[in-house]
Amino acid sequence: MIPPPGLRPVWHPKYMRTGLVAVLALLAMQASDTPDARLARFREVRMPFHAERYTAKERRMIDKLVEACQHLEMVFWEQSDPEGFTLLRKTTDPKLRRLLMINGSRFDFIDEHKPFAGTEPMSAGRALYPPGLTRERIEQYVKSHPEKRAQIYSPYTVVRWSGKDLVGIPYHQFYKTELEKAAAALREASALSADPAFANFLRLRADALLTDDYYKSDLAWLDLKDPKFDLIFAPYETYLDGVLGVKTSYGASILIRDEAESKKLAEFQNYVPEIQDHLPLLSGDRPSKQEHVTPMEVMDAPLRTGDLRHGYQAVADNLPNDPKIHQEKGSKKIFFRNFMAARRAHGAQADAAGPGCAGIGGGLPGGGPAA
Repeated sequence: MIPPPGLRPVWHPKYMRTGLVAVLALLAMQASDTPDARLARFREVRMPFHAERYTAKERRMIDKLVEACQHLEMVFWEQSDPEGFTLLRKTTDPKLRRLLMINGSRFDFIDEHKPFAGTEPMSAGRALYPPGLTRERIEQYVKSHPEKRAQIYSPYTVVRWSGKDLVGIPYHQFYKTELEKAAAALREASALSADPAFANFLRLRADALLTDDYYKSDLAWLDLKDPKFDLIFAPYETYLDGVLGVKTSYGASILIRDEAESKKLAEFQNYVPEIQDHLPLLSGDRPSKQEHVTPMEVMDAPLRTGDLRHGYQAVADNLPNDPKIHQEKGSKKIFFRNFMAARRAHGAQADAAGPGCAGIGGGLPGGGPAA
C-alpha cells in the first residue's frame, strides 16, 4: 500500500519512539463547519514511547506487534469508510488528512457524523452492509429465509447481495489479505517473546484471525499473569453497526505494563466479587464474579489502531465482550495510564469548554503521524 504523500511509516523504529499523538476534543461545537473550526475542537497530546527502556529483542517484538496492528488498521478502514481511505491516500491537504485520521472516516464523530468531505451522508451500516439496506428489510428477508439468519446476524460476517439473496461473508474470507499478514506478524512476534504465555496467546490469536473463532485465544488472554507486554487485538466492539448492532469492528492496542501502578491496583482485585455482589442492582443485572478471574492491569498504550485509534478514546476497558467468556472465565480490566494522564491534564478544560472526548491524530496504514 502506497502511503499518502508526506507521511512516514509508523512501524519504523525511528518514528515508533515518538509514540502516539492523542487529539483531545476540547471546544464546544461551533456554527462553522470549516476544517479550521472542526480542528479547533481538538488538542494534540504526545504519547511518547521510550524504546531505550527495552532490550533489542523486545524492540524487535514490538516492531512486529506494530506491523500486525497496522494491518488491522487497514481492515478497519475497509469496514468504516473505504472511500475515505482512498481520499486519505490521495489528498495533499494536511487539514483534511488530519480530520480523516481523527474520525476514521469522512464523518465527524462529534458533530452527528456530518460529512466534512463531500456531501454523501454516512451509511448506517458503514461498509458492513450494502448501501441502503435497513433492519426492516433484513428482518423481512430472514423471515422468508430462516436458514440465512445465523450468517447474516453473525458478528463476524459482512452482508452483501448475491443476486436477489443476502449472504453473510465471513470476515476471515472477506478481509483475508490483511488478516493473513497480521497473523504472520503475530507469529513472528511470538517467536521473539520471552514470556511463554504471551507467545502462546499471540499464536492462538493469529489462528483466530483466520477462523473468526476467538474463544481459545480469549481464554489464553485472560490467563496471562502480570504480563510486561500485552495486546488488544480483535474485532470486539459494534459501534460501526447502525443497522443490526451486531457486527464487530477490528481494533488493536499495544500495551506495556506500569508495574508500580498495577501493584497498587492489585490490592483491590481480591475484592471485586464482593463489590459486585453489593452493587445496588437486581441479581440478574449483576452476575456473580465469585470463582471468576478478574485480572486488572495498568498499562501504557503507545500505539492504537482500528476502532481503538479513531473517534472516542477510552481510558479503560473491560474485555472480552463475549458473554460466554464472562460466564465461564471472567474478563480483564485494563486502565490506560497514559490516556488517563492526558484526561487528567486536559479534562477540566475540556469539560468546561465542551465534549470531553478524545481522538487520535497519529499513525495510519502505510503512513505516519497525520496530526
